[in-house]
Amino acid sequence: MAEGLIFFLGFCILIILPFTVLIISLIVRGRKRQWKGTVMNKLGKTSNSNKTDEDFLIIVETDNGKEIKITVDKSRYDNWKVGDRLEKVKEENWPQKISAGS
Repeated sequence: MAEGLIFFLGFCILIILPFTVLIISLIVRGRKRQWKGTVMNKLGKTSNSNKTDEDFLIIVETDNGKEIKITVDKSRYDNWKVGDRLEKVKEENWPQKISAGS
């Protein structure tokens, strides 16, 4: 019985804890980022043959020339157009459209 508990605690410490720390650090890092940029491309692709789950990708070029790829839901994909200006504010999860493209 005690051996099972030791194995379980060891599993939690070696596997689950580092994974949890990694996920939390990625979320915190993403919330600290801020940028402004222009939507350069939109890619929508079906991720399985049943077409029940779709991935939508928006590619943004920031004002300092960096390319950012953002996986978004269908609503954002439909709302954001190539040429639109987006702004990602620190502490926000998602960028907001600040102006429509020409």
